[in-house]
Amino acid sequence: MEKQETIGFIEVCLRIINNDLKHFKLCLAIVLIPTLVAFVMVMWVIEPTYRATAIVTPPGNSQSSFDSGVSGFLGGGGKSGGKGGLAGAFGSLLSMSSGDEDADVVWTILNSRELHDQIIEKFDLGTHYEFEGKFHADLLKEFRRNFSFESNDENMFEISVEDKDFNLAAEIITFLLEKADSSFNAYKTSQARQSKEYFELRLDSCEQKLDSLLENFSKFQAENDFYDPEVQIAATLHYLGELQSRREDISMEMAYEKVDRGEDSKRYDQLSKRYQGVNSALKNALNGKNGNVGMVPLRKSPELSAKYLQYKSEIKVQEALLQMLRAQKEEMQLEEAKMLTNLHVLEAPWANDKKVFPRRGLILSFVFFVSTLFATALCSFIAFIDEEKKKNSLVGKEWESLYRRLCFWRK
Repeated sequence: MEKQETIGFIEVCLRIINNDLKHFKLCLAIVLIPTLVAFVMVMWVIEPTYRATAIVTPPGNSQSSFDSGVSGFLGGGGKSGGKGGLAGAFGSLLSMSSGDEDADVVWTILNSRELHDQIIEKFDLGTHYEFEGKFHADLLKEFRRNFSFESNDENMFEISVEDKDFNLAAEIITFLLEKADSSFNAYKTSQARQSKEYFELRLDSCEQKLDSLLENFSKFQAENDFYDPEVQIAATLHYLGELQSRREDISMEMAYEKVDRGEDSKRYDQLSKRYQGVNSALKNALNGKNGNVGMVPLRKSPELSAKYLQYKSEIKVQEALLQMLRAQKEEMQLEEAKMLTNLHVLEAPWANDKKVFPRRGLILSFVFFVSTLFATALCSFIAFIDEEKKKNSLVGKEWESLYRRLCFWRK
C-alpha cells in the first residue's frame, strides 16, 4: 500500500508539471503579468511609509519621601501595609499620585484627543493626508491609525508614528513629547498647589491647637505645682520617709525619757514639742501644703501624673505633626515651582528613511505564489477537460454545451 501511495503522488506531481509545460505560455502569462504589475506598484506607484520611534522612561515616584515620612510618623515602618497602608491612604486623601499613577496619567495624556488635535492643527495633517471627509473625528481616527504608543518588555514607553514623510514623523514625536511633558508638569503643579493649600490649613490648625495645649499645660503646672512627676514624687517619698523615721526616733526617745525621768522633765517637754513639729510637717507633706518647694500630695499624684502624661503625649503628637506638615509644605512649594523634564528620552526620534510599507519582498513573493497556484490549477483544469472531451464523457459533453452557450451570449 505504501508503495502505491508513493507512486500515485509522484504521478500526480508529474501530471501537474506536464500540464503546466503543455500550456507553458498561458502559465507564464498568468504568473508574470500579476508579478510585474505588483513590482511596478510597490516600486513606483504605491507611496512608501516610514516610521519614527522614541523610547522614554515613565515618570518616577515623586511621593516616596512623603510616604516614608508619613509611615514613620504613623508608626508604619514595616512593609505589611504596602500601598494600601496609612501613608497610601493619606496620600490618596490629598489627591497625590504615586509613581504607577503618574505613569497612568502620562499614558492618558499621550492618548488624549486634546493632544492629538494639537498635532493635527500644528502640522496641518488634514492637508498632508489629503483628507476629504466631513467629520473631524474621521481625521482624528486616521492619525491614530498611524500613531502607536505602548509599553515594551522593559516597562519603558515606546512611541512611534508612521508617515509618508520621515522628517515629519520625527517632528510629530518631538512635538508630542514636549506637549505631554508640559501637560504632565501642569498636572503635577496643580496637584502640588492643592496639597500645599491643604498643608497650610492643617499647619494653621495644628499651631493653634499646640499653642492652646501649651497654655493649658502651663496653667495646670502652675495651679498644681506639678512640673516633673518623676523627680517630685521621688523627692516627696524621700522627704516623707525621713520625717517618718525622725518621728519614730523621737517617739522612742520620749518613751525612754518617760520611763527614766517622767513626763514632767524638761527633756521630755522638748521631745514632745519636737514630735509635734515633725508630725505637723508630715501631715502638711501628705496634704500637699509644701507645693512651693516641689512636694506633691500622694493622694492626688496618680491623677496629676495621668493628666501630666496626657498633656505631654498630646503636645508631642502635635509637635511631630507640626514638623511633618512644615516639611511637606516646603516640599509641595518646591514641587509647585519646579518645571523639570519628567519624560526622559532614552532613544530620541530621528528621521528614519527606511521604508516600513510596502514590504516589497513579501508582496512580490505572495503575488508570485498565488499566481503560480492559480496558473497550475487552471492548466490542470484545461488538461482535464481535454481528456474528458476525448473520452466523449458526460463531463466533456456538459463542457461543450456550456461553451456553446457562452459563445452564444457573447454574440
